Parts: sequence; C-alpha cells; structure tokens
Amino acid sequence: MDELCPEALPDGTRLGPWQVEGRAGYGTYGAVYRVRRARRILPQLVALKLARYPNDLRFEREAELLTRIRHPHVPRLLGQGTWKGGLHGDTHPYVVMQWVEGLRLYDWGKEHPFTSRQVLRLLAQVARALEATHARQGLHRDVKGDNILVSPEGKAFLMDFGCGTWAGAPPLTEGLLAPGTKPYRSPQALRFQWEHRREAHTHYRATPADDVYALGVTAYRLCTGIYPPPATDPSLVGDDARDTLEVMKPPGQLKPLAPVLESLILRMLSENSHDRGIAGELAATLEAAASAAGPEADAPLSPSESRVGSEGVKRPVAERRGGYLAPMVLMSLAAWLIILLAGNLNLAELVAPPSQGEDGGTTGVADAAVEEPPMSSVLRENGPDGLALETPKKPLPGQRRPPCGRFQTNIQGSCWLEVLQASPPCEEGYYEWKGSCYLPVFTPPRPNTSEQR
Repeated sequence: MDELCPEALPDGTRLGPWQVEGRAGYGTYGAVYRVRRARRILPQLVALKLARYPNDLRFEREAELLTRIRHPHVPRLLGQGTWKGGLHGDTHPYVVMQWVEGLRLYDWGKEHPFTSRQVLRLLAQVARALEATHARQGLHRDVKGDNILVSPEGKAFLMDFGCGTWAGAPPLTEGLLAPGTKPYRSPQALRFQWEHRREAHTHYRATPADDVYALGVTAYRLCTGIYPPPATDPSLVGDDARDTLEVMKPPGQLKPLAPVLESLILRMLSENSHDRGIAGELAATLEAAASAAGPEADAPLSPSESRVGSEGVKRPVAERRGGYLAPMVLMSLAAWLIILLAGNLNLAELVAPPSQGEDGGTTGVADAAVEEPPMSSVLRENGPDGLALETPKKPLPGQRRPPCGRFQTNIQGSCWLEVLQASPPCEEGYYEWKGSCYLPVFTPPRPNTSEQR
C-alpha cells in the first residue's frame, strides 16, 4: 500500500473510512476519486480530492473555507483526513465533498440553446453562493465557467474553493497576485500587478468586488462565446491609458440578449469596483429581472461556433490569429524535433498522458488541481493565469533538474521549455510562469544495463 502513487490509486483502495471506486481526474496538485463510505448499506457516492504532494496546506485551507459556507449552491464538505503512501510513506491530506453531477457552464451553454432568462437565473444562483462566501469574510478568487456546474435540473453550483481564502488566513503562495485566471482579473488587480511589478514582497489584497467582476467576465463569455478585452493592461503603454486599449463591445452587439441581461453584465464589468455592487444585491436584481423580463428574454441564444467547452482550449489570442495558426504549429513542431535530437527531451513521456477514466459526459467535482481525462468531464486545474497549470514548487516526478540543457529554463529547481508560439492564457497541458507558457522537461530513462554484455 505504501508504494501506491496518490494520483493512481486502484479501485478498492481504502483512505480512512472511504473506498475508491474510480479516478475522476488528476492534475498538478491533486487527484479526484469517486469514493463511498465502506461497510455501509447503500453508501452515497462522494468525491475525494487527494493531495499529490505531502502535507499540502491548500487542502486544509479549502476544507476550512467550506466549513464556513453552508449554501445550496456550494458543495458540502463531508470530511477530511490524511493518507500515508507513495514511495516514502508520506502523509497526503484529502478532502471529501458532495458529488455534483452536471456540466461545466460553458459546456452546458455549448449543448443547450439557452435563453436570457435562463442566464439570469443561473447567474443569480452563483451570486447567492458568492453572497454566502463573502458573508463569512471569504473569497473564491477563481470564479469562471469551469468552476460552475449546471445540474440536469438547471441548478448552478459554485465549485472549487482551492484558490479561496478568508480574512486572517495566512498566504500560501508567493507573487503579487493570488492564484486565479488572467482573463478574469479585475482592473484593480491588473493595475496593482503593473504598478508593483518590481516589488518582491508586495501582495494584492483581493476583495469581493474581484469575485463580482469575474462573474461578469463569465457571463460575457457564456453569452458571446468570447472573452471581453483585458480589464486594463497598462504595460502596453507604460501607464493606465485605458482609452488606448481595445474597446469592449457590449454583449448585445454580439448576441441578441435581453436588454436587462446586457445591462447587468456591463454593471459587473464596471471599471469602478463600487459600481458593480455587492453579491447579495446583485443576486436580488438578477432574480427580479428573471421574473419581470418580457418575451424577449425567452428567445433562444444559439451556441456560438467560437464558444468552447473549457478554459483556454481555444485561447482568445488564438481566435484572433486566423490563418497564422498553422505556420506557428509547424514552427513549434520543428523546435521540438531539434531539441529531441539534441537529447534534451524524452518526447514520449511528455506527450503520452497516463491512462485515464471513461467519459460519462457530465462533471463530478471541481478541482483546482484536476485535468479532465479524455473520457470524463471533471473540472481542470487552473493556475494563476488561464487553464495553464501553475508551475509546481517542486519538480514533477521524473522531471529534469539543473543543470538544464540548452533552450531550457530553471524554474524553482526544475527544467522547463518555453513555448515561444504560445501566450497566456496557455492551452491545455502547458504551465504558466511569469507571463509565458512552458512544458516540463523530463529526464530520459536510463538504459537497461542488466541485459548488456
């Protein structure tokens, strides 16, 4: 048992009172399993998220935050514990949560001809979940479509509090900004990042208004199939020259939305944080609008062809590149081939993912450390900027350590290859570090000398 890897537990494995029935997905920091309580008649299926790295404090903080929030649109915390295993018998924390069956919000939008009234109701439910979180002095800090599930009954759940925090909680990560996803950053966060870019020990203090802004980005993305322009990017001009940036088109110019829905989306995206309103007030306005809207709110909004089912599968920047994408892919492949011939990469280890589970077409539990298996709609890891996974503080299993080879970068004690043709938000499988996309470099396996003569 001690030699089992936390991301590859076989069916039947026991973790305290819980018995594994299958893996739902895994990512940089954790693996999610379908489990049931052992030795009970007709035990309920629940989700267990197990830390891949020993003594990971993220899990304790997520559990603490969930114990503070009791709300019908937030998954219930059912337990927590530790499992000893791995090569060295280390202690890995885990949390157990309500299993939520449903589709991620953007996947739901892709498969359903939804209406403005339905969007108003779903947004109101998420806003109520944020209201409950903020009432406990907590913050989600990663509100987006991939962290919202829609059940078959049309009920929305705000998932994945792995990036969350509460007043007085000690910081767990370094950097100017807390973990999150770049397209959803508020104007205040992006300005702070630019103004303090040369300061090593300064941290942006997120507020409830940041969560509300991220909900506005989510609504805009759901309804139009694209992200709004960055809230602000003073680095483009050296100052906060908002009028020099791309102007955001009102979502109603891209889709025939009910005017009240468009108005509320633009309110959540207000540059002034006070104009967005608090989550509870916003939820009440959304609920009232859903009830009072006229027949125009029931017109189906056909899913846009540009809409994709998950964060970053098609980056906003890639959507604008058009015909330049194919040459970029060829350039990327050529660069990989050169490095492979130089002996710096083991391509098979990088490209071939571990075997993963089967697809039921629905999502179980949101996980800040979970990648979606090919056949299972489980919420993916989202690092600080985009779907790109956050570069781990320790080398991945089998990852090369310094001295790194040519064209490689030493990041936190491990070797990485920068993907020059990609830019944040990075695509699936890439890791983001300081505004660039990277792939891990793995050490080639040692030759089997036992058969040599």
